[in-house]
Amino acid sequence: MRKAFRSFFMPSLLSCMGLAVGGLADCVFVGNVVGMTGLTALNISQPVYMLFNTISYSLSIGGSIRYSAALGDGKTEEGNRIFANVLGIALGLYLTLCALGLLFLPQVLTFLGAGEPGTEVWTNCESVVRAQLLLVPLMFCQGPFYYFINSDNNPKLAGAALLTSNTLDIIFNYIFVVLLRLGPAGSVYSTGVGAAVMICISLTHILGKKGCLRFTAASWDWCGVAKSFRMGFATSVQYVYQFATILVCNHLLMHIAGNLGVAVFGIVFNVALLASSAYDAVSMALQPMVSTFNGERNNENIRDLLREAFWVTMAISCFLMMMLLLFPEQVCLAFGLRGFSELTAGADAVRIYAAGIVFSGINMLMTYYYQALEKESMSFLLFTLRNFVFFLAFSLLLGWMGLDAFWWIYPATEISTLLVMIFYNQKKHSWTYLKPDDGNVYRAFLYSGTADLGRVEREVDAYMEQRGASVKQTYFVSMMVEEVCGVILSKAFYTKDGYLQLTIVPQNDGDMTLHLRDNAKKFNPFALNTDGISLEQETGLDAIGIKVIKSRAKDFFYRRYAGFNTLVVRI
Repeated sequence: MRKAFRSFFMPSLLSCMGLAVGGLADCVFVGNVVGMTGLTALNISQPVYMLFNTISYSLSIGGSIRYSAALGDGKTEEGNRIFANVLGIALGLYLTLCALGLLFLPQVLTFLGAGEPGTEVWTNCESVVRAQLLLVPLMFCQGPFYYFINSDNNPKLAGAALLTSNTLDIIFNYIFVVLLRLGPAGSVYSTGVGAAVMICISLTHILGKKGCLRFTAASWDWCGVAKSFRMGFATSVQYVYQFATILVCNHLLMHIAGNLGVAVFGIVFNVALLASSAYDAVSMALQPMVSTFNGERNNENIRDLLREAFWVTMAISCFLMMMLLLFPEQVCLAFGLRGFSELTAGADAVRIYAAGIVFSGINMLMTYYYQALEKESMSFLLFTLRNFVFFLAFSLLLGWMGLDAFWWIYPATEISTLLVMIFYNQKKHSWTYLKPDDGNVYRAFLYSGTADLGRVEREVDAYMEQRGASVKQTYFVSMMVEEVCGVILSKAFYTKDGYLQLTIVPQNDGDMTLHLRDNAKKFNPFALNTDGISLEQETGLDAIGIKVIKSRAKDFFYRRYAGFNTLVVRI
């Protein structure tokens, strides 16, 4: 379990950290070349990103969860229709909103708090927002490609594509901002270059047919897209809240400390994004595996996985906290703050933020976990408290006490959210919210060196009889165990310490779903050649049972995922 989790976690960490570093590069280059005014302009323009992040992440995360569920049920065509609708409708929304934004650009800048027309801050904000609106359709199409390819069992390519995008973003950031002196808008142009390359790399997975994901012509499924949006909104709703809180904080800080307050807020905001990106990597490794085990009703594996994710989260949190507490001045210097008063204000803010980072990791981990279990109300509650209710309340309360007091909104928000979660879970008498084992699910482990298929077949027959299954259904389920498990054990394993897990889950309509998961080499028993079966020549005899099951099963689906072979058959 630990090995499988970490095999997914490391590529996700590299990609997520690369994305955060790309965002940091914007502020670092702009802060050192343009100065505090440039940092202020970048922070004032942040709500534009928040708006489009909301759309992108809601559709991408929710759509990829539905895509994984469709593949888990063996419905590849349905999964591809989900992808087509998410990508198409997202692109349409981007184009519409960008056209409106460019048409009413002066009004948008006034709403964002860019100040008076003609000032240096207004001019910088105008160039940044215009560049954002022109490149949004390109930049935010990265989301669907990344999340769907990651869910299509190719996290390495998805991670490599995003890492390449972020690397190019940093390189071209330097070229556009430092060498060509294009100002804050240069940081937006560099992001567009990286996004274009990322999409090109992602296309190799789809066009090269490296998984199940394909482009397909699909009729508009507005209800399905709305469902994807709702499922992903529990995560991406943070961008809606950040849209509101950044607007409030920018106006409040401009009143308290002017450009310095907004610039320091931008630094702390980007440092917080760096920490969040690490927790996002944990979630990207955690969520697909939790979904798989939840489909198997495998509570033990879910608990083990959550425990591993918790310790990884704690290690990340402690490391980041130590770095920020030890080197806050160096962080501020990297963003272009130079004067004594500027460095003092920035270092104090970074230290105070670091005080709440451990609590932040716990809150984010549990939010992602509840989302994977489709406990949308719980994950939505935590996101709402962290990113809106407590954050906004503490910013309004502490902001009027001065700049030094303002930064305590971060630890105060995280601690308050954690206390609410503890109180709520104690009231519900659960942290994991897993359904107790009601005895309706059959589960067996077969070890490659000592497998006793006969015993398992007898247990399955008794289980089917207990469930009141028909003779025909019992016969095919028993054949599935005998033939498919037998083929896997004889052909897939090259060591004697491997295992095959069989899980039979009854469905509400009377069907039985059989889940087979093993740690053998890549092997799909349903890919065996059943055309060469000949009783006279005694060829292909080991595939006779496979052919019968393929013809009788309602659905079947195989994929290799997280180091495992998984096969789902519905009978």
